[in-house]
Amino acid sequence: MGPQAAAVVNAPSLVAIGHVTWDVLPGTPLNLPMKRGGGAREPGGAVAFASATASSFGVSAAVVTSCADDYPIADIVEAPDRCIRIPSDDTSTFENRYDARGDRVQVLHRRGGDISVGDIPEAWRSPDMLFVGPLTQELPVDCLSWFRPRVSCVVPQGWLRSWTEPLPSLVEVSKSPPAGMNAGWDICVVSESEVEDRTLPRWRVLARNLVVTKGSEGAELHLDDSDAPVVIPSFSDQVAGAGADTTGAGDVFAAAMLIRYAETGKAEESARYASLCAGLSTRAPSWSAVEVP
Repeated sequence: MGPQAAAVVNAPSLVAIGHVTWDVLPGTPLNLPMKRGGGAREPGGAVAFASATASSFGVSAAVVTSCADDYPIADIVEAPDRCIRIPSDDTSTFENRYDARGDRVQVLHRRGGDISVGDIPEAWRSPDMLFVGPLTQELPVDCLSWFRPRVSCVVPQGWLRSWTEPLPSLVEVSKSPPAGMNAGWDICVVSESEVEDRTLPRWRVLARNLVVTKGSEGAELHLDDSDAPVVIPSFSDQVAGAGADTTGAGDVFAAAMLIRYAETGKAEESARYASLCAGLSTRAPSWSAVEVP
């Protein structure tokens, strides 16, 4: 069965591609109905947070994803013709556990289908902004070559994950860029758990602006013309209620930085603004607290 979408008309300003997810708390029965606001399970995924962030900015966004037909797609796109859903029996489902330090450990319970170049309408291949957020290796690592964006951003977390079959499985995370990953990204956002000193130089050559997020400690911005990173502060201590749910904060950071950078061309200013957006997004589950400051 092929992609499902209404007729594609006008090209969106921002195209986000990757899996949407269900994020569940430990011990949640997966055979119960999953819906937003249920507390134990929330819709998520990098592209969902990116679309919600774009909406807050007043930016027209479109999503290309793969999930089961019961996923609340209408919550993350403005109109049916702004989403292409590759049908799948399952929606990628992650159980998120956090240790005392706040680091995330994940269990993958279910996985959506793969996304291929043939799923992308030609009208969407030259967006003003491209956001790529793989979660379960559903996209090839050279997918930047599918597009001709003015500005691009990748959150490569899904290319670093591995697991065993059959599911469920504990997710292992690599700290090295995957072999064959495109260089030439304008922005690449990784968490501190996905990089280490010995692999940092390999990450830096892939993007003009590399961001390493550090949770409540902010982030480091590595510019291609500077050896020393720029420290990006966290604004969580200035946001009432921040930290209630940190799932998706890095995705909000990436999307907000992409949008701001596309507007200004100023990486440090864009990263600082994105850090504030990320802090605001942690006040409530899913993307319900995403807003433009």
